[in-house]
Order: sequence, then structure tokens, then C-alpha cells
Amino acid sequence: MTNPLIILILGYLREQSSSCSLVDLVALCEQDFISLILKNIDPQVVIFQKNFFVMNALYQIQRDIQTEEFSLTIFPLEICMIPNRAGTKGTLTTRDSDLARYYLDWSNLNNITVEEIETLFSSFWQRYSARDKIDAALTTLGIDKNVGWFEIRQAYQKKIVISHPDKGGCADDFIETRAAYEVLRFCYHRT
Repeated sequence: MTNPLIILILGYLREQSSSCSLVDLVALCEQDFISLILKNIDPQVVIFQKNFFVMNALYQIQRDIQTEEFSLTIFPLEICMIPNRAGTKGTLTTRDSDLARYYLDWSNLNNITVEEIETLFSSFWQRYSARDKIDAALTTLGIDKNVGWFEIRQAYQKKIVISHPDKGGCADDFIETRAAYEVLRFCYHRT
């Protein structure tokens, strides 16, 4: 099924000189939701369906422009079309592929319960709040933002040996190091 929001969202993305957010796109499509979403349904379902329609449109656009000269990055707070470098083709990460599979499956739009939606929202907010802690966790481990999982793991292993109480370290430092690692594991290792 072709998403009726694709033309509106694609036009908006092409006009943008910077990234936009999922909230921006939901607001853009508010008038169209009147005809797409049933009346008198649970407010959580309405929020889920608005999000689903926008994300479905984004992943259809992302899939369709992969062979063109543009890529579409999709993060809740940063959605933008960017030109591919000469000779490169846009590639999807595992995270993108998993989300794309979910949002491109139209059966997921209506075959979901309020309880399942609440679980999804809760999971999202847990991940979102963990992202606020990333900078502090990176500082605790003494590493920069532009590192991969391997470097995070190495920094953690070095720091945990120094801070372990059995090795003469401080218990508070050990706990802080472990907490930082858990935040980074949650955010980096899952993506």
C-alpha cells in the first residue's frame, strides 16, 4: 500500500535546509490524519497510528531513494535527506532494517493492543532518557563521542580493573564506571 503522506513529507524534506524531527512531521500531517485515523479510539492508539503513518512514509521514501543520489537519515530528533558522496549508494544499518521491516508491514498499524502500545512507549522513553546520560557516561569512561562499541568495551575494561575494590579501587568509582558502561551498552550495543 502506498502511504498517502509520502508526497507531503517528501516535499517538506526537499525544502528543508536542515534536519527536522518526527514531531515536526506529525504536525505537518495533522490535517491528513483526520481522514486516516478512526474517531473514538484510545488516545494512545491515535498517537501510535500518527507515528506509524509518518514512519511508514519515511521508510518508503528511504527505500525508494536508495538508488538515487540521496540518503534519508531517520532518527526521532533528526530526519534529513542528504546527498550521497560521489560513487556511493545509501546503505541501511541493522537498526534501520529492523525498524523499516516493522513500519513497512501495514498489519502492524491495526494489529496492536493498547497494552502493547504502552510497552512500546515505555521502551522508547527508557531509551530516550538513557541517551541524555550518554555524554556523562562517555566522560566517566574517558572517551569521545565518535567511538564504536569495541572502543567503549576496551575503555570500560581498563577503567573497571583500576576501580575494582578488590584491586584497591573505590567502590563508588566502580559503581559509577559500571553504570556508565550499562548506559552505553543500552544505547550503542543495541544499534
